[in-house]
Amino acid sequence: MKLGLMALAALTAAIIFVGCGTAVGRATGADVEPTNTNTSAGSPPVITEEKLIVVNENLASQEALLVDQEKALDKHQAELQNLKEIVTAFESNSANNSANTESSADREIKSVAAEVSNMSNQLENDMAAQGQHLEEEISMMHYRITSLEEQSAFIQTLLGDIQDEAEAIRYSISAISNEIEESAEITGNLIHSFDAIVSTTEGFQGQLRDLEDETAFLNVAVEQSTSAIEQLDDALEEVDDALEEVEETQEELAGSSNYPITVDQFTTYDNLIGNGLIGDVLNSMPAPETMVVPDCTGPDGTRECIDKLVNSVNVGVDGTYESIQLSINDFCQAAENAYGLERVHGNRWDSTAPTDETDALLNAGFISESEFSIIQWSLKNRDILETEYPGTEC
Repeated sequence: MKLGLMALAALTAAIIFVGCGTAVGRATGADVEPTNTNTSAGSPPVITEEKLIVVNENLASQEALLVDQEKALDKHQAELQNLKEIVTAFESNSANNSANTESSADREIKSVAAEVSNMSNQLENDMAAQGQHLEEEISMMHYRITSLEEQSAFIQTLLGDIQDEAEAIRYSISAISNEIEESAEITGNLIHSFDAIVSTTEGFQGQLRDLEDETAFLNVAVEQSTSAIEQLDDALEEVDDALEEVEETQEELAGSSNYPITVDQFTTYDNLIGNGLIGDVLNSMPAPETMVVPDCTGPDGTRECIDKLVNSVNVGVDGTYESIQLSINDFCQAAENAYGLERVHGNRWDSTAPTDETDALLNAGFISESEFSIIQWSLKNRDILETEYPGTEC
């Protein structure tokens, strides 16, 4: 009997576990993601036949799942009823046996019976909870089915609207095609009428072409005249600008020059300074103690010192500063102006002196080749001028 009771308890536990496991399986495995029936704001959903078939298949699957859930619930309720009958019979048998004797086996039977009763109550509670969960799932299934039915009806309505709109578009295209055909006929008639008018006015067209040619010729003449006038105006403006520059340069010469120079010399010297080719600044080159060195800065000062240096020598044979043959007529004037030029434009033969700038004066046309040779000869022989100058009465 004890073995039978243990088998009964094991059977009861198996029913509980199997029932709960099946219910849990349904609860977790039968869920279907709810269909999102919302559409993007501002744009209608794109409905196709394939999407409609998928919706119908999803609806059929949900209905089949609902039927399976209802069958499973009926099965669990039958199993629970059967278990209750087994427990009732067992309790009745236990009551009859307790009337005869109160042995240790009877006490054990009562214990097992109590345990079975507790298990039955627990099973009943679990089944009740599972039944409630299943009812909630069934309610959710009904809600989903209703939602799918509404979505299907909406899709059907939308498809109907699309078909109506397609029919309206076809009608509009047909009407437009008819209008195009009518317009083509009207255009053909107009072209025919225009050709008739043109054929009757060929003489007028010839005159019109002649007039157009004359007009084109006159337009070209006017354009050429206008262009020539504009070029003449531009040339006059350039002449005026050049005259103004000459007048300004002459005014600068009149206001700043103490030695007569030309406008070209003034402009050349000023450009050399602007381009950084000459410095036009006095340096601190030493000179004999009694020598009065002239100021050779500026275009007028440089030109005056060069002219006085050239006038102070007598060139016997022309050549470069290395081969020139000359004699000094005015030693004082030659020495003083040579020093003056050296203090402004440097000496190529003295490493301590500033860079020689007389090459720039030559290249720019401010001095001639012969003047350049005399200047370079004087600078090269500066030691002679320096040695002889103190003994000369200047």
